[in-house]
Order: sequence, then C-alpha cells, then structure tokens
Amino acid sequence: MNPGIPYVGGIPGGMRDGRQIVINGTVPHHEHSFSINLQTGPNINPRSNTALHFNPRLNDNCVVRNSYQHHSWGGEERGGYQPFQRGMPFEITILCQHHHYKISVNGRHFCDFRHRVEKHHVNTLTIEGGVQIHSIRFDGAHSHAHGVGGFLGRVVGEIAKAAMPTPPPPAGAYNPSGGYPAGGYPGGAPQPIYNPPVPFTTAISGGIFPGKMIFISGVPNPNAERFTINLMCGPYDGSDIALHCDVRLRVGGDFNVVLRNSCQGGGWGAEERHSPYFPFMPNANFDMIIMAEQHQFKIAVNNQHLLEFRHRVQPLNRIDTLQIKGDVRLTQVRFQ
Repeated sequence: MNPGIPYVGGIPGGMRDGRQIVINGTVPHHEHSFSINLQTGPNINPRSNTALHFNPRLNDNCVVRNSYQHHSWGGEERGGYQPFQRGMPFEITILCQHHHYKISVNGRHFCDFRHRVEKHHVNTLTIEGGVQIHSIRFDGAHSHAHGVGGFLGRVVGEIAKAAMPTPPPPAGAYNPSGGYPAGGYPGGAPQPIYNPPVPFTTAISGGIFPGKMIFISGVPNPNAERFTINLMCGPYDGSDIALHCDVRLRVGGDFNVVLRNSCQGGGWGAEERHSPYFPFMPNANFDMIIMAEQHQFKIAVNNQHLLEFRHRVQPLNRIDTLQIKGDVRLTQVRFQ
C-alpha cells in the first residue's frame, strides 16, 4: 500500500532531540521533483510554517533546503551532491539534534540544516510532488515511552512498514518475521483490503483471539465530525458490540474525544473517555492497530499507544465482524 500524495500526517509526540523519521520511496521515471516538509500544522495551501523543506530537483541536479514562516520563504541552501535517481528506491533519514536536523540518504550523510523554527512547534509531516512512498517510520527519543509494552510495543514501531509490504524496501530494512507471531504475516495472512467504501462491514478473518491484530489506515474527511469503529458479534443491526470506538472531532459539546463502550442485549455499558492524547485531524492520515489480549484490547495510533479497553463481551470468539462508519476515508484494512 502506498499512501496518497500529497501525504499529511501527524508526528507522534512531535519533534525533539533524538527523534528520527525514516522515509522509504521511489522517484518514478517520469517525475523530476518532490518535497518533504516538517511543519507546525497540517495546511498545504496556504502552507503552515515549515521548519524544514527538503526538495530534490532532479532536472536541476540539486536538493534545495529551506524554511517557510509567516507566508515567506527563507534563504535556500543547495550545497551537496544529488543522491536521487529515477526508478531507484531511496531511504531518507531525518534526525533531530539540538542545533540542526541531520539528514542522510541511503545510509550516507547528506547535509545538516540548522533550526530556523523552534523544533517543539513541529507536529506534522507532509510529502508532495512526484514521488511514490513505500513506508514512513518514527524512531528514537523514547518513541515507545507511552505505555506501549510487550508484543504491541515491538509492532507499533513498524506500523508503516507492516502496513505497506510492497514494493520491498532496500536490503537490510524491515523484516516482518522479527516482530510477528510465528506463522503470521506474510505467509498465511489474508490480503489487505484497499480503499473500501464507507460505511464498511466485513467478517474478521479468523475471528478474535489473544494476539489477533486489526490494522486500519485512513484519513478523516476535511470537515469530519466523527467516525466509529465497532467490533461486533454479527453483521446485523442490534448485534452485540464488544468494542465501540467513537472518534469525535466535534460532536455537540464533544471535541477531540475517543469514546469507548460496549453494547449487549441492546443496552449500552459505561462510557470510557480518557486518553493521553488525541491523534486524529481532518485530512491527516492515521494508522491504527487494535490488538486483542487475554483481558483487554490495546489500541495504538501513529506509532503510539493510545488506550486499553477491558473485555466486556466473552468469549472472544463471539466477535466476528468489523464495522467502520462516519466521516472517514479508508485506505487499507488488514487482519493479522
């Protein structure tokens, strides 16, 4: 799965010393320019303040670096070699350090770019232009220090690469067998479902059991108010709901809330509302993992643990249906 371009996505936990972004992609044969931007918000036109604009221009045989603040571009930096070739895979690593961003391409140091925008204001990654992106990964600076533990902790650090298995990344990159259960992806895993229409209802391949994971990638609509993910005991209206995850961007008096609940025999249980952060924005990609454990579901979004929800519906093998509805565009759903 290749994320759509332009890509707009939140940076989990923002930028700080030691945070690293790794981007794998390819410049198609007919393209000549693309840009990677670290921004203080999700807007492209007009553009949010941009701490780093990294712009390979193959026709000009250069890579332009710049910043954008208060509707004005800063001074361009163009020094260095041109490491990108049409049709060839690349890996860009952006490492945030105290005074600058350190950028490498295909394992070789390319340049440093001194901070012009305070790094703690940077919260969004955008990618535009003539490029195909295979994977995006966020590492370093305690990237798992948000309650992610055990197996889920090993998985969320590789969400993008797990969810985007083709085309393959450069040799020596992500190896699925290092983090997944024996016999799991890719050998016997069901094929991903790409770009399903919403509302979307599907059987959960293999049912729910401890260790089962559901990967959901999508983009809330530009004026999104809410969308809902339900794990159900059947595909019909009135079926019991083991996990009701209602993402409310703005619904009545609710703003930026992920509400969780269950419904059995037509009656709703007690709502749960607290979460340490809210990872969803209109027009911004998200990658969600729902993982079943023996006593609870764990949910991670964009490489960060978000919440836990203790099982109220038992046994787990009753849960056989995934339903997604509301103000969201789905790009991929996959069961593991």
